[in-house]
Amino acid sequence: MNQSLIAALAFVAGVVVVLVDGRSAVSLAALFSGLVLATAAGSVGGTPAALVPLLFGAAAMLTGRLARTSAERLPAVPGLDPQVPVVAPRGGLFGPRSVRLFAGMLALPAASWVSLNVSVGGAAVASGAVFAAAYLWLTGAVRLLRARALEELAVGAAAVALAAATGWLLEAGPGAVPEAAAVAALAPAAAAVAGWMTGRHRRRPAAPT
Repeated sequence: MNQSLIAALAFVAGVVVVLVDGRSAVSLAALFSGLVLATAAGSVGGTPAALVPLLFGAAAMLTGRLARTSAERLPAVPGLDPQVPVVAPRGGLFGPRSVRLFAGMLALPAASWVSLNVSVGGAAVASGAVFAAAYLWLTGAVRLLRARALEELAVGAAAVALAAATGWLLEAGPGAVPEAAAVAALAPAAAAVAGWMTGRHRRRPAAPT
């Protein structure tokens, strides 16, 4: 795939990672990141490399939904809502969602610098792939640093894990698939935790008999 197109798709995915909220936030962030990073990894490492972010991004979406559905069906007391801020309200300390978007925009020149000045492995001409991995890692880091709720932590963790795995594949090639897969597995794990907590909170307590 054309490197400029990969970079453009990475920008769209990065905006999703920065802005997405709600009970499907982790699944959406992981799916978008996985699809884009698959094109980036595949442009350098071929199909084996592309499958790592693609499969684990899709797995994050599936495990998140499965965990939420399972938790909603269990006869348990509703638990912690992962969308409710624990430390401070969403806009109480650092401002509204627009601050996340501003931080994501600041990540653009940083990721561009990385793509122009850092050649990983034999991918000296794959600047779009490097940009994709760097930008999605940075936007995931923005969500982690701005997180005030469990859901936001999970979104950031999923994006960082998939981007780090892709960066490792760009550097080491298809031979690093096992190690990259181990890192990317953090994405479905984060989605499962957030989905489980969402399901526990949304489940209605059983009516007293």
